[in-house]
Amino acid sequence: MSIVFFEDTSWKNFIPLSYTRSLFDIKIGSLTTYEHFNNRSSKFLTRRYLEGVTKQRHPENAVNKFEYNSDDIFINSLFIPLTAFFKKWSFKKRFLISFRDKILMGRIDKSDFEYICASVVEDRKINGNNIKTEITSINDLDGCGTLYSWPWDLIAQLKGALKSQIRKRKVPRRVKVIGNNPVYVDKTSIIGQGTVLDASEGGIYIGPQSAIYQSSIYGPVHIGESTQVKPYSIVSNSYIGNKCRIAGEIDSSIILDYTNKSHLGYLGHSYVGEWVNLGANTVTSDLKMTYGTISMKVDKEKKDTRTIKLGSFFGDMSKTSIGTNIYCGLKIGVSSHVYGNIFDDVPSYVIYGQGIGSENAEMNISSAIKFQKRMMLRRNVDMSLEYENMMKTLFEMTINERKKHKVRPKKFTIR
Repeated sequence: MSIVFFEDTSWKNFIPLSYTRSLFDIKIGSLTTYEHFNNRSSKFLTRRYLEGVTKQRHPENAVNKFEYNSDDIFINSLFIPLTAFFKKWSFKKRFLISFRDKILMGRIDKSDFEYICASVVEDRKINGNNIKTEITSINDLDGCGTLYSWPWDLIAQLKGALKSQIRKRKVPRRVKVIGNNPVYVDKTSIIGQGTVLDASEGGIYIGPQSAIYQSSIYGPVHIGESTQVKPYSIVSNSYIGNKCRIAGEIDSSIILDYTNKSHLGYLGHSYVGEWVNLGANTVTSDLKMTYGTISMKVDKEKKDTRTIKLGSFFGDMSKTSIGTNIYCGLKIGVSSHVYGNIFDDVPSYVIYGQGIGSENAEMNISSAIKFQKRMMLRRNVDMSLEYENMMKTLFEMTINERKKHKVRPKKFTIR
């Protein structure tokens, strides 16, 4: 039996994070849904334009092109079923479970397999009326699992997810720890003198070849491989990926691989993609002065997140200048560069100068690719043809997004 992780059109709720990755590659705590199952024979269904980069990320797995197998179980990429729930249904020959018209999990016949595959690859809504397998609708997820429907769910449930995922215990004698939750420090990592590892509220994981210099780490915290945390940093309730450069204060946030936050500044209740650079003294607001709930724009509609603590969502390859201030619940698009005070969502491929009194300008795709290749070379990474093609496709996909914000191609100048 293999698990087939599939997307649906709700990927649009997770823009800009989902522009450059499939939903099964979005970190929920320290794990993606795929990593949560640890099923090596997994198969993936994703949008056509992401097929190439997804295959690079998962070279041992089938992506979009595989034969029907009556034993395979399909799982929505944003649904993590409870173990008992999964086992109960996995014994059934045919089944399909839905929640509020969203397909969560199932073992389906061949015609439904063909329909779902075509719908996902062509980015069409999966309509239950077109499915032959009998659908069991559930009205409550209690006892079933967790469904992540909105980007702020990834932040609101971050601490709980990390606490359940960090389980390893192994600490070199030279490292001092406060608290009784699990702490793992790889033997190849450096823990500088004066560093505080406080596991009173949750576990701490520090991966191979990482270095933590005279900083305070308050669990639950996951720090990946070959990541540097500079002196006098404060990191709490957060996931930090591989090969990152970290400084300042980070609270309740997710930072993906190859991202730099190398200077003072505050990042709170935020989600930061790959290959992002946050300039010195970049600050994300994550709390209103009124202590009211924060709203976010999702697909033209303003949504009440029902949380009072929420920062920003940074698409891959985005950059902030020194002294950038970003207000609550905002999105910075893929490959966009922002300056000054940010009061509104920033589309992808935009040089945003409004915050310093300049006119916003479209970043042409050749410049975006050139800048990204420079950043990758600093980490000894060559941009693949698949990645470059994804960037070009995404540039075309987001033209209307820029037009809506009245962003036009022009030379950017700082006034």
